[in-house]
Amino acid sequence: MKFPPDIRVPLTNHHTGQTYHLVRASEVPTGAEALARIAAICNEPEIYEWLFRGRLSGQAYTPDMARHFLQWAGEGWAAGTHFVFTVVDRDGAVAAACDIKTNTRIAEIGYWSSRNHRGVMTNAVRGLITLATEAGFVGLFARTKPGNTRSEAVLARAGFVKVRSDPDDFIRHELSLQANQDEPQRLPAHERAGRNVH
Repeated sequence: MKFPPDIRVPLTNHHTGQTYHLVRASEVPTGAEALARIAAICNEPEIYEWLFRGRLSGQAYTPDMARHFLQWAGEGWAAGTHFVFTVVDRDGAVAAACDIKTNTRIAEIGYWSSRNHRGVMTNAVRGLITLATEAGFVGLFARTKPGNTRSEAVLARAGFVKVRSDPDDFIRHELSLQANQDEPQRLPAHERAGRNVH
């Protein structure tokens, strides 16, 4: 999968009209202020509850974890194994993040967005879809926990189709990048068969 060397996709916050940009996470500064900002976002109650409480056993998300996140993002871009993007505001501060988790033809995506920047995530996922299509991916999927209606709404607005619950009770949403994007499309059965879910 091949992405352009310079990525700066303009995004509009549909609540405020403010312009943001989708960029490689490897371009985010690793200074103390940037790391503290990422940690603060990941500790926001909604994000923390859905994404981090279980894996951190109730401990706070720290700036050092943010540093490792950006390091992991850079390693993914360098090796071409996974692709992490951040959404930055007009001052270059991180407002949200989204990623493509593998370099396989059909890949899982994930995302989070600060409560202070509501209205930008759907367009960020749409931007991610465009980049993934141009890079050669043929399908994307996402998994949400039951009850995470905000995340489900983002996926629905971006064109994903809710398919089923996976064995671990996550809800799976799929999008074919080869179909007519005027209508949401699930992945063809032969592409879904045997996919490993993690």
